Amino acid sequence: MELTNADRVIFPTDGITKGDVFAYYARVADRMQPFLARRPLTVERYPKGLNGKGFMQKNAPSHSPDDLVGKYRAAREGGGTTTYPVIESAEGIAFFANLGVITFHVPPATVDDMLHPDWIIWDLDPPAGQVELVRRAAHVLRALLEQFGIPTVVMTSGSKGYHLRARLSGSVGYDVASSVARGTAALAASAYPELMTLAFRKAERGNRVFVDWLRNAPLSTSVVPWSLRARPGAPVAVPLSWEEIDSVEPDQYRLLSIEQRMESDPWQASQPLDLAQQHIAVAAGVADAGIELEPFDRFRS
Repeated sequence: MELTNADRVIFPTDGITKGDVFAYYARVADRMQPFLARRPLTVERYPKGLNGKGFMQKNAPSHSPDDLVGKYRAAREGGGTTTYPVIESAEGIAFFANLGVITFHVPPATVDDMLHPDWIIWDLDPPAGQVELVRRAAHVLRALLEQFGIPTVVMTSGSKGYHLRARLSGSVGYDVASSVARGTAALAASAYPELMTLAFRKAERGNRVFVDWLRNAPLSTSVVPWSLRARPGAPVAVPLSWEEIDSVEPDQYRLLSIEQRMESDPWQASQPLDLAQQHIAVAAGVADAGIELEPFDRFRS
């Protein structure tokens, strides 16, 4: 893969160049590949670096090489279609890194079966600087999920919070996954109203952690594990073990300090869930708690 403009500074406060970013993605491609392969890809591009204009891109570049980047066409709300790129190999990651991509985002399902997610995700979004608050929320949510037979893994977001994730067997649809994610988030927020909230609008959250369950809908995306984030310091979204969460901050791992971290794989032992029985139990728990979950449309909220 040819690299162009290798000396262009992408992270100006750190002196990190496009060549450094390209080399990083070459180094972690094998780690990232299981999490983004065969998934419709949304990328965050900064062709001129963080001092220039950045933008989100969903449509595949017209010059994408067919042997590296596939295509997935999806209807857009309101009409028209989006032709998403689909990475087929580690070389596809390098192709996008050369386009100035900093961050990779994907939905929790592959193009081989877009109706059945293979991950369920809770994104914990705290007020800025409230690391201890989001750590506490992560432990509380983990404990509640385990009561329903949902063991989770955890990762840094590379930004303000942590993501909890559980592997799925692909036997249930988005309706079930979304219902479980929302129901457990609502139960946690109801039990700890001073700590967590489901309020979509930031002005309504106060000093609480937003439990974002909305990553579990068709073509809704979350950051790919091992992806860089477009923030000073070039932080990385990194898989953790639960034993590490109390000592690792959400943006602690950086491009320039990540090498040793790549020697471990704390998610290796996680097993996929069917989720059908958990769905029944969560629905019963929500009903017993007297929680009413009204229809939600994020675009009107």
